[in-house]
Amino acid sequence: MADAAAVPSPFSTDLRKLFPADDLLVGLLENALNGVALYTPIRAESGEIVDFAIQLLNPAAQRMLRQPARPAGTYLQHFPHTVQTGVFTFHCEAFESGQPRRMEVNYQGDGLDNYFLLSARRVGAGLLVSFLDTADQPRSAVEKALRESQARERAALAEAESQRASLHETFMQAPAMICIFGGPEHVFELANPLYQKLVGDRPLVGYPIRTAMPELEGQPIFGLLDEVYRTGETFRANEMLVQLDHDNSHPQELEKRYYNFIYQARRNAQGVVDGILVFAYDVTTQVEARQQIASSEQQTATANEELASTNEEIQASNTELLRAQLLLRELNQELEARVAERTAQVQAAQAEAERQQTRLEQFFMQAPAAICILDGPELVYELVNPAYQAFFPGRPLLGRPLLDALPEIADHAVYRAFRKVFETGITHEEPALLIPFVRSSDGVLEDRYFNYIQQARYDESGQIDGILVFALEVTEQVMARQQADALQAKLLATARRQAQERETLYQVFEQTPAIVGLLRGPDHRVEYFNNAYQQLVMGRLVRGRPVAELQPEAVGQGFIDLLDRVYRTGETYYGNEVALQVEREGRPRQTSYLNFTYQAYQEQGQTVGISVFAYDVTEQVLARQLRLAQQRQLNALFEQAPVAIAVLRGPKYLVELANPGMCELWGHTREEVLDKLLFEAMPELQGQGFAELLNNVVATGEVYAAQERPIRLPRQDQTVEVYVNFVYQPLHDGAGTTTGVAVVATDVSEQVAARQLLAQANAELSAANQAAVARNAELAAANQQLIRTNQDLDNFVYAASHDLKQPVNNLHGLFEELRTVTTFTDPDEEDMLVPMIDEALHQLAATIDDLAAVGQAQQLPTLPAETVDLAELTQEVLQTLQPQALAARARITTDFSARPTISYARANLRTILLNLLSNSLKYNDPSRPCRVHLSLWLEAGRPVLLVEDNGLGFDVDRHRAELFHLFRRFHDHTEGTGVGLYLVNRMVQSHGGHIEVESEVGVGSTFRLFL
Repeated sequence: MADAAAVPSPFSTDLRKLFPADDLLVGLLENALNGVALYTPIRAESGEIVDFAIQLLNPAAQRMLRQPARPAGTYLQHFPHTVQTGVFTFHCEAFESGQPRRMEVNYQGDGLDNYFLLSARRVGAGLLVSFLDTADQPRSAVEKALRESQARERAALAEAESQRASLHETFMQAPAMICIFGGPEHVFELANPLYQKLVGDRPLVGYPIRTAMPELEGQPIFGLLDEVYRTGETFRANEMLVQLDHDNSHPQELEKRYYNFIYQARRNAQGVVDGILVFAYDVTTQVEARQQIASSEQQTATANEELASTNEEIQASNTELLRAQLLLRELNQELEARVAERTAQVQAAQAEAERQQTRLEQFFMQAPAAICILDGPELVYELVNPAYQAFFPGRPLLGRPLLDALPEIADHAVYRAFRKVFETGITHEEPALLIPFVRSSDGVLEDRYFNYIQQARYDESGQIDGILVFALEVTEQVMARQQADALQAKLLATARRQAQERETLYQVFEQTPAIVGLLRGPDHRVEYFNNAYQQLVMGRLVRGRPVAELQPEAVGQGFIDLLDRVYRTGETYYGNEVALQVEREGRPRQTSYLNFTYQAYQEQGQTVGISVFAYDVTEQVLARQLRLAQQRQLNALFEQAPVAIAVLRGPKYLVELANPGMCELWGHTREEVLDKLLFEAMPELQGQGFAELLNNVVATGEVYAAQERPIRLPRQDQTVEVYVNFVYQPLHDGAGTTTGVAVVATDVSEQVAARQLLAQANAELSAANQAAVARNAELAAANQQLIRTNQDLDNFVYAASHDLKQPVNNLHGLFEELRTVTTFTDPDEEDMLVPMIDEALHQLAATIDDLAAVGQAQQLPTLPAETVDLAELTQEVLQTLQPQALAARARITTDFSARPTISYARANLRTILLNLLSNSLKYNDPSRPCRVHLSLWLEAGRPVLLVEDNGLGFDVDRHRAELFHLFRRFHDHTEGTGVGLYLVNRMVQSHGGHIEVESEVGVGSTFRLFL
């Protein structure tokens, strides 16, 4: 290029003769201590540089890059990481501009991990790159510290990945159905094998649930997931019906299954809901067993109703059957009482279990700090929460004296503090207390630091009987502060001793990724800052500006107050994993976490400024937060699971985990079984075959499932037989070796007992039914006899109503004829006899008409139903009864708003209204105006006709049995035959209804007709 050619050559003609160009070039390349690379650009069709061809690497470059002189492949094929670090862009800009360029980079990728100083410029048609690897030079203190920080970062990430893999393996091997949904669309991120079995080989992972399980549309599942994602509140379902296409056969009707499950919101490091964890357990067998009991009860109730109906139908003619019915009813009531009692006991047990579970969840076991209780002068561990136990993995603590469990603290101040608190009752509190612990992995004594509180516990009499310990480990913070102190002291000492090397030190600061700055004066103006500091406040002018003006967001976060305090007091401030929110132009606030020190900078004994040294530890903090969140979610999932869950580890089955449900099933407290060998903690299991089952699961790696297995377990100071459904699921490590067994169990003793009781009740009911069949056979014969008697009665009524009507009419005519041609010698006799004969003939005719009506009533079921307007029909009947209404001074009101029309045989309904209204008018109380009210309402969709009056009334309890008998009357002061109520009852019963009557003498009567 022209600009490159214009650069004056530093070599004179005589030097060129002494050092020929070709020989000089080869010598420089071969003997240079820094790496030299020659590249030529590879361009796209658009002319843009997309890669470089490697033409030559000198020996130093070959050693640094671990490549031959002319490696096969392009630059980006060997060093793709240069795109992210900006090195590739640096090469492109150097070639295109033709100007020399320099760059410093910490390169960690493509098999390389060092600081590089690079220089590049275009030469002819290629690019000359010279670079220096600091691996050949001694490491600076800052670089060493950074390396250590990065090593801790990688260790933290590896630990987080290990925890994530362990959590994933636990989910996949869990004997319950588990899945994880991500995002508001509830996309399957994970589904363990048991959950996958719900839908066979249908793909789930990567699909939203609405796409993967469309048959759930119309069921409440989608709405529940949306609500949990929106609110973040956990949802628990007990025996919820869920219908799925389990074998993907698209049946017309989906199978009904019932599940206990939990929907728990998953939150990211910022606490925002980003998914849902699902834990489910199939309880279809239990639900169907309970439904079978309910169905049997319903069948029993139905059978009882049918028997009662039959007995009521023939009650008047068969007293013996009534006695049998009463005995059967008592038997059924006893059975229902037993079932109800057992149901109440089950519900009470479930309520108690839920209360205990809630109480345990709220207890200190979920406290984030380490808590324990030491009992008695020997300081015996009485209670230990999981956070405390985590400090001593693999060490049994409960029930052991303090010095037996932790002999390494015998000569430590912490044990002397325990004795002092127990003897004096004075609370001991100490921040950052150093306590040596024996490391469980290799037995090495290591220093650990705690914010520590020891507080005396008093018994009922006010005497000290133990100590409550609260500890929060701050080892990481203390070690970080110590390291930062050492590093800061070393840096400042180096600065004072090597003032002449200030420029070199600045270069080190410029190259380090740590944030370094020097603030001058009480307003903290930035006097010096390195590149990492500039990147923290990218896009802002830094030098000479006060921090409050440069970073206004730091004022509200308290950083300016900290700087003022350090400047005022001269005391160094150490910040560990402090959150810093930085505003960058064009982007929202971003939260970073820093380990930093503010140290006073003095000249001639006076504080003139503050040095700032900080590391960005955001990745470590976020990784730890994620790991802790995942651990909390897993613990909460198992603790809140609606089934009993335990994890047994090792060849002797150490109880590693036992949730409240499992402890309740076992009949032992968590302290009695946790971190203990199963058959030592629960000797009652020995000889019941469980050791053999567990050994077989571990040996074969196959799942074992049992249904309604009887187990002898402790209950209230005695051993009883309990029926349990359980699954033994082998747990494997990364190499596939079985390391333990997961146990999921459900107590089904109530269902087994209920089924046994139901079988006994069915046997008793079968015997009762056989007796009822025999009775029904006898009743059938009696009914046939009654049918023949009723037929004879119908024939008699028909004959009487037709054959007697004409003779009565003849008598009436003869009497009229005799009255016109006969003269009585005694007028008083005429006045007495004539009315008597008229009345007798009238009564005889009325009786014959009523007999005819009775005969017609036998044919009532054949009358067709039709739509009847109640108001219109009532008005028609009242027109017929108008003379009686006027005589009784009656006011008749109606209310048919509930249903103005009904479907009924019109003639029958007219007869019903006519007889009831006629009775209300006929038997009115002459001492007051007659009041009658007709209304209609609906009960279970069936019309009920109500007729109320304020007439004479009658003793309904006395006459209830004979109320609807033929020719029965309760008042004799008015004419009548006692057929009306009989006809009304027959008509209502012929349509499948019945009548209820209330009456009180002197108050009135009410008739309810269920039509």
